[in-house]
Amino acid sequence: MTNNLPPVSAAYRSKLISAIASVSLFFFVYFILILISLSFIFLLGYGALQIVRLHANYFTIAIALGLVSVGLVVFYYLIKFIFKKSNYSNNHLIEVDRKNQPELFSMIDEMVKETAVRQPGKVFLSSEVNASVSYSSTFWSMFLPVRKNITIGMGLINATTVGELKTVLAHEFGHFSQRSMKIGGYVNQAEKIIFDTVYNNQDFENSLKYGSGHWIYQLSAWISIAFINAFQYILKIFSDFLFKNNASLRREMEFHADSVATYVTNPKEQAAALLRLSLSDTAFSSSLMFYAESSQAYFPENLFGNQTSIMKILSDRNNYPYENSLPKVSLEDLTRYNKSKIEIEDQWSFHPENDKRIEIIRKNKTKNLPENNEPAKSVIRGFDEVCKALTKKHLAMCGIESTGEIISDERFVQLYNETYPYKKISSAFNGYYENHNPVLENIEDLTRTPANTEIYDFFNDENLSLVYEKAGISNDLYTLEYLAANSKTVKTFKCNGRLYKANEAKILIPRFTKNFEELNSMLVENDKNVFKYYYSKADAYDKETLVAKYKKFALLDHEFDIFQNSITEFIRHLQFISVTLPVEEIRKHRAVLLKNEKPFKEILRKFVEESGYQGLITPEDQQVIKEFINSEYIYFNNDRYIQPEIDAVINLVNRYQEILNTAYTEYKEGLLDFQTRLDQAS
Repeated sequence: MTNNLPPVSAAYRSKLISAIASVSLFFFVYFILILISLSFIFLLGYGALQIVRLHANYFTIAIALGLVSVGLVVFYYLIKFIFKKSNYSNNHLIEVDRKNQPELFSMIDEMVKETAVRQPGKVFLSSEVNASVSYSSTFWSMFLPVRKNITIGMGLINATTVGELKTVLAHEFGHFSQRSMKIGGYVNQAEKIIFDTVYNNQDFENSLKYGSGHWIYQLSAWISIAFINAFQYILKIFSDFLFKNNASLRREMEFHADSVATYVTNPKEQAAALLRLSLSDTAFSSSLMFYAESSQAYFPENLFGNQTSIMKILSDRNNYPYENSLPKVSLEDLTRYNKSKIEIEDQWSFHPENDKRIEIIRKNKTKNLPENNEPAKSVIRGFDEVCKALTKKHLAMCGIESTGEIISDERFVQLYNETYPYKKISSAFNGYYENHNPVLENIEDLTRTPANTEIYDFFNDENLSLVYEKAGISNDLYTLEYLAANSKTVKTFKCNGRLYKANEAKILIPRFTKNFEELNSMLVENDKNVFKYYYSKADAYDKETLVAKYKKFALLDHEFDIFQNSITEFIRHLQFISVTLPVEEIRKHRAVLLKNEKPFKEILRKFVEESGYQGLITPEDQQVIKEFINSEYIYFNNDRYIQPEIDAVINLVNRYQEILNTAYTEYKEGLLDFQTRLDQAS
């Protein structure tokens, strides 16, 4: 048994103290509110008794009952969460034991011994691309000891080696060793209290408002609601403080569990599993999305076989090599295009960012056990049968019925590629145009400027880096401008590793603006040289075509922002449709919608009749748009929505967005393909 596991860090201890303090403060405030509500019952009950004693009749008895009800209602409001039944079910899981999964339990025994923790109470298999620790989190679990369980996802097992799976289990058993997990139980109960009293109380308030008959009881209900709203305000203040401190502790718990896993296994396999996690999760989610969007036309026998196939598809598209029959994703692959210089810690996240975790994992102390590159699924007996059983459970949980055609994995791959074709800008440009648009103004002036006759790679990695640096600085400018306008959102942020206060963001904006302009100038200069190069390659006819294509694309780019803004603005006025509102509120929103519909229709008219996109829109799409322009929808009548009109406007907006995106992208691809042909013809 290992006796030298990594100790908790000073940061961990500090966050633990803060979390304990915030939980203690929350429950102290909560119990004070309960005492206040009990005092209401006593004082109002005493007052009610005195009123009845003074003069007993129907009226005074009604007033007395109304007074008593205020105290009782407020008290019940604070404790009603205790009586809520949990809807959580284990139906989506498969519980396993030593008898039916001896190899898996042998691995668990090994990691339990290495991490010096108790055996898990129960072991479950799930469909997730994850592993997790859980325990019964009832009200009484705050006071009674509970055994921790472990859930291991088949989506994870399907995408790891035996050695990598060991590192994940070691990480989870690292959590077993953390006494601070008990804090999570208290926070979980606090979350239930807050959710039930602050965010899930509307039905309770409505029952008070509309369930009281006599005017005395209605008045009592409104007084009760006033007290409840005051209590909600107090609980909301302390809830933010509680959740932020708990999230901060949870991030430190992840770092500590990582250090335990590194010590008892090895950092290489640990980092490999973590780096592949996003890809394997995306592959599993994409498999499920395919069936969900097929309108029940198809049904899988084994989602995890589909997950493996999509991992291969995504790896080919992203040039990830394969090692040990699994994609090998490097840290550079994940961070290559992230050129942001601003770092803001997500105060609400329970997990640190993967790049930070891997950076620390590589520095952790380790016994550096030998690697085991066998597929992790080899430790699961009846792997295929278990996968099929979990597939059925997962699809049932997602509401996907087994009514469609059951398809093989080969058929799935064919259908997936047809449904979600991969569109990549010509590989001749090294990815330069994937996130960059060749927009040039005053193109005629460039035709009179001679091209540089020296051979130069316009699309080398240095220029590609400029594209992503510009995108990074653009995002950073947006962040800085937001922080400057909302300095109370976060306290601090980092820029190039240096810590700044949120109100200092405005100091950095001029510097970042200058950097953005410099990078943009460099890219524009490169784009000019690219144009002059291809212009010099073209004959007289192709020269005119190239100029025309660049002019047209510059027009499309300018108009794109106008039309995109029209969509963004109009969607704001449709959002009320997806929310349950009183009839009067719906009528007010509808009036605003109808007012803004007129300018939206005018922009749509320009889109199909006057814009550069006019010739790129199919006759069918033009007809759909013109029908909406000529429509006179009212959307709501006789206290109910007119569903065909609601469906029509939503479909119109979605189609408008799709036409805009497709036309812009396809024209850009056509321009770049034309340049490629000029190069090949010379």
